[in-house]
Amino acid sequence: MTSDYFKYLAVPTPSEHNWNGNDENDYYLQDPEQLFDELPQPFRMIDKLIGRIIDNACEVIGKREAEREAERLKKKIPLCESSEEIQVAGNVNCLASSADGSYIFAGLSEGVAVLSMGDHTVKTIWKTEDVEIVALQVKSVGNQLYLLAAVDDMGLAHLLVYYDDMFSSIKVFNAFENISERNTCSKFELSDGGDYAGVTLEAKGETWLEVYRLMKDNWVQEFDQFAKLLELIESSEKMNLPNPQDIKWTPTSLVMKVRPKPITDCIWKNPFDALQKLDDGSIIGTGQNHVITTQQWNGEKKIFEEMYETYLSKDTTEQSEEKQSQPTIHFLNLGRLLPVGLEQKTQVGLPNDLCVWWNGSHVLFHYILKIPGAKEKIDLEPKANIVWPNASPITCSAVETCASLLAISLTDGTVTLWDLYMGLPISVLAVSVDSAIRSLHILESSYCVPSASSNGHSKAQVLATCKSGAVYLIIANAHTEGTITTLKERNEAPGQAISAVALVPQVSSQFLLILTDGTISLLDSTGGDAMCHYVLPFPRRVAFPWKPVFAFDRDGSFLFIKADNKISNQTPDQEESNSSLFAFSLLSLYPLDKCTKMKEPPQPPTQTTWEKRCEQFLQERLKSVMRRNEEMTKCWHQLQHHAMLIRQGKGFKEDSTTNRMLNEST
Repeated sequence: MTSDYFKYLAVPTPSEHNWNGNDENDYYLQDPEQLFDELPQPFRMIDKLIGRIIDNACEVIGKREAEREAERLKKKIPLCESSEEIQVAGNVNCLASSADGSYIFAGLSEGVAVLSMGDHTVKTIWKTEDVEIVALQVKSVGNQLYLLAAVDDMGLAHLLVYYDDMFSSIKVFNAFENISERNTCSKFELSDGGDYAGVTLEAKGETWLEVYRLMKDNWVQEFDQFAKLLELIESSEKMNLPNPQDIKWTPTSLVMKVRPKPITDCIWKNPFDALQKLDDGSIIGTGQNHVITTQQWNGEKKIFEEMYETYLSKDTTEQSEEKQSQPTIHFLNLGRLLPVGLEQKTQVGLPNDLCVWWNGSHVLFHYILKIPGAKEKIDLEPKANIVWPNASPITCSAVETCASLLAISLTDGTVTLWDLYMGLPISVLAVSVDSAIRSLHILESSYCVPSASSNGHSKAQVLATCKSGAVYLIIANAHTEGTITTLKERNEAPGQAISAVALVPQVSSQFLLILTDGTISLLDSTGGDAMCHYVLPFPRRVAFPWKPVFAFDRDGSFLFIKADNKISNQTPDQEESNSSLFAFSLLSLYPLDKCTKMKEPPQPPTQTTWEKRCEQFLQERLKSVMRRNEEMTKCWHQLQHHAMLIRQGKGFKEDSTTNRMLNEST
């Protein structure tokens, strides 16, 4: 290997010739680098040789990067124009597509509109006065029945049902009669399948989460009975047709309430009183039952501020104007992380775990979603079954479709990937040091395995977006070091901030990126190259580019986005009377059969007893016996080598006990 270097590098001559160390008067400085480096020969020659190798390598790297940049600039990114314009009566505030790909629902200034995916036309409109829908989520519950979680501009949470061009309101969760008792809804989310609903409410400076059990099976039967009655009345040619609003729906049931619990001062007189409040100690606590006094808190805070005075911000206005803590929730399916409820046959196929974390909190909580018996009493404010403390506050999280993979990002730029089915962390990576991560998206991975998997160590891919505008691709694999690839460099220029990121459904390795200046780009996650830019017709622009209104259809074939005029001559009332949605076809960019991978919906676990799951766990442990034995043998060899070095270095006297221990270790 050394001979190869000498072929391309000239060996530098020694700095001193005929060195005479005894005659100091004849010495004079021949090498200027000796001012900083007094290494003797031949080490100076080796240092110069290594320096030339590094300089040549840097030159080669610089040339290659320049060539790549030139090639990238030569590539002309195609511009894709919209295929059609859809006019919707009313101001469109939000869009949501159904899981079966039949409809796209639009939240309007006065109700909800339904767009058919067959011909991209407005099929029906549920119009109500003084109800402006600002947030919308749709879940398909089967038999062409759809549940809609809608939040209006007044903060009311509406649970709607849509079936065969008919709308009906099931419940308004925070309806009030007295204005002093009003609760405002900030978030309204449904679980996959429509079995549970999470409603975040605010009132009097307090925020809490309410979880409801939705009786979707009963609602399907009740709507079928109404449809049969409607057909019977129409066949008899009666004029008075029944109204879907008159259906008596089976009421929802409150499952639990979750409130943020900040750590307060000590309320106990002695440690014994605090220990009395503890349970069996089988889980990590939340830090509520402590014996730290107020003086200790203040003293520690004073010491911390004095030690890190130069690093702490003097501006306290941001802290005083901090908003109320908001929860982020995920409904998770069965897994080894929380296997409670496996014996209940009615629990199979339903979420059994509610994952919650609050803004500014270090802790992630897991609560059991257990279906109670007929006479069983429910604790509406239960304690968390699993508590995950983290080193820094949580900024965002993401869950795989089948809830087998969980990604968590912290304020220090660290991302942790959890295999929920195994209950073990896959990888912990430092993604961004100087900017917090604002969003995580889990790409296609093979961790979606609700039952036994023969490919248990496959890679998981996560797309991370930072507030600085940088985009990273995280590839992690169990028992190996993960990799981080930069797809987009940070860009803090005006108008270049990222306003929205979305994965293209059913299309592998592609995501949509919308900037605050209205740029819409489709990027490839493998290298970060832009595949195309979507352009609106002049004089249109993206409406509210800092918070764009857009949605994909189920197959990822079309992109729908709201647009308005750059220069409008209409009055505000005329602008709100109609909205324009532009449809962009993704099929014209690439062949759909080569880039799409239709995935079957994840199936729930079939193991419904503890015996079967324990048997499966033992089988997987037996498969890893060889690997664990190799690691154990390697560890013992390292310990033996370390003990031998200690004996040689410190004159350790061997005795019979030490020899016997080393012999047993081998």
